[in-house]
Amino acid sequence: MEPNARYADVICDSCQYDIMKNGWGQRFVPLIRKDFRHCQDCIDRVDAMRAKLGTHDVVIGLPLPFLSEDERREYTAVHEAAHAVVGTRLGMTLDNVVVGEHESDLAGGFTANVTGAAYFDVPSLEASTLNDYAAMVTAGVVANERWLVERGQDTHPNRLDVAYGGSGDALALEAAVNGNVPMRQVMKTGRADANRVIAEHWAQITTVARELLTNGRMDGDQVRRVVNTAHQIAPTRVPKPRTTTPNTTTSNTTTATGGNTMGIEEVLAAISNTSSKGEQIQGALAQVQQWAGEIAGHLHMALGESGQHEVQQVIALFQELAEQRITELHQLVSGAVSEIEQYGQRL
Repeated sequence: MEPNARYADVICDSCQYDIMKNGWGQRFVPLIRKDFRHCQDCIDRVDAMRAKLGTHDVVIGLPLPFLSEDERREYTAVHEAAHAVVGTRLGMTLDNVVVGEHESDLAGGFTANVTGAAYFDVPSLEASTLNDYAAMVTAGVVANERWLVERGQDTHPNRLDVAYGGSGDALALEAAVNGNVPMRQVMKTGRADANRVIAEHWAQITTVARELLTNGRMDGDQVRRVVNTAHQIAPTRVPKPRTTTPNTTTSNTTTATGGNTMGIEEVLAAISNTSSKGEQIQGALAQVQQWAGEIAGHLHMALGESGQHEVQQVIALFQELAEQRITELHQLVSGAVSEIEQYGQRL
């Protein structure tokens, strides 16, 4: 039977919100097997979908069903390239990274067919901090979200599908945390750090992805050479994608006297989108802060002894930007996102 639903159609609002915040971890593994019995609200959602479709058979298709085979392979290459580059940048030792379907053992005792993987030296992973490990693990999902943004396909149902694709990563992070720290906290910090490194090394990530699309594999030395290069090489892209995305989600929108009132699903999606975009803003601000500091340092080295007032003023302005102004913007964004997330938790 042809697929007639997506995960956003059959997972309740509360579970969707938890997945976006905590990752598609152990609690939601039954959903991968199409088992929704863990949550009565999900059962009700499935029943409502059956009634809407007029059939008992609700068939969930591939995530991101609008992608062609070439686009899906590119999506996988970007995911694995992000793991490889971010992990390497944070001091972990990459053995190799591959794109191609194979069986892999996942954390939690699960085995699954995966379409790609980045393999790191275990001692280097054990020596990394939890925050750095979380950044490497979440980098695949964060990069895929950025990839969708660039294609004009950044919607909540698509982001939920991306989270599904990162379920193995979420299970690995849960195993590392082992209940010692709230997963939401670890995910938030990891995603913010991943966004920062990805913003700084996006060109290198797309270069590794291009190489993976061509050859299917890169060893650690090859990736390290790309990470350490200063060249900004643009990736080869598949043909320009469509700008609209099929949307099979159910709608909770109600209409009264000509106006639209957003339902809980749309509210939670907006909050999730705000959190994600906030992380991207923080990553961009970190890049600006680094550049401003570098400019101030270079100008000081070259012109620091100049007695010209305008030269000293420019150096001081870039120092202020790096040391104060960007920090204030970081705090502003962080505070705003925190407020809206707390509101979401009260819903």
